[in-house]
Amino acid sequence: MEVSEVTAGHKIYYINLDRVPDRRFFMEDQFRRSGLTEVNRVSATDASREGSLDSAGYVPGSGSRWGLTPSEVGCFESHRRIWQKCVDLNLNAVAAFEDDVELSSEAARVIRKLLSCPEKYDYVKLDYSPRKRRFGAAEEFCGVSVRPIQEMISSAGAYVLSNAGCRKLLTWSREYSDHLDDFITMPRSNWRMFQCFPAVCVQAVLSQLEAVSTIKCSERLLDKSINSGLDKGPFWFRVRRELKAGQRKLYWRAGGEARLLRRGGYVGFVPCSDDLKV
Repeated sequence: MEVSEVTAGHKIYYINLDRVPDRRFFMEDQFRRSGLTEVNRVSATDASREGSLDSAGYVPGSGSRWGLTPSEVGCFESHRRIWQKCVDLNLNAVAAFEDDVELSSEAARVIRKLLSCPEKYDYVKLDYSPRKRRFGAAEEFCGVSVRPIQEMISSAGAYVLSNAGCRKLLTWSREYSDHLDDFITMPRSNWRMFQCFPAVCVQAVLSQLEAVSTIKCSERLLDKSINSGLDKGPFWFRVRRELKAGQRKLYWRAGGEARLLRRGGYVGFVPCSDDLKV
């Protein structure tokens, strides 16, 4: 299978820096093994290139964090390009991957099913996260088991977005100052977000998969020139952020978690497909 450049009608995309071909080859192999075809590579925004972030929507203090590193802004802008492609090509839904994701043999079936029923969701997270999290009662979309996400979850390695979901994210991110994964899984009243249960993908850094160092460890994150100078903001901003975090914790401890469980919710690690080892 040859992974093509972006073509109208295609709905599966992965983000890859031009200067890291090892990751491109890794993802092509993963897609080939899983049986996914018509996959499109999106050239990632390279924060190390002069002028690459000049048109970015990043505005310090406009989101949950005061500052982001250039690397984090580049990551956000790379994902945003996929959301924009979904809207520009008028696709019903898209599946998006970063370039270090191991796929289960179940991934192709799950992704095709989810792409066929975009009216059910805005966002479905496909990959595993290494922390215990809270989820709502189990639901089923076109034969795929999911649970509503109740709080922000780290990792945006693999997910499916409906066209409506892409439009919402694009609108909300005209100005942003958030880590990408926090931004996508931030609870909002009109944001229908779910976790695939079990997860059908896992980022290589969390997997027992044997892989070359450039897959396990991001070259982008090792570049100190685009990962330094982080501004945590003024004192009042940091205090407000801590207060909000404390309020969320208090809600769950003061009966919120118990109510969630009584309604069929789940608290714990997301299970993975049997052939994924974490």
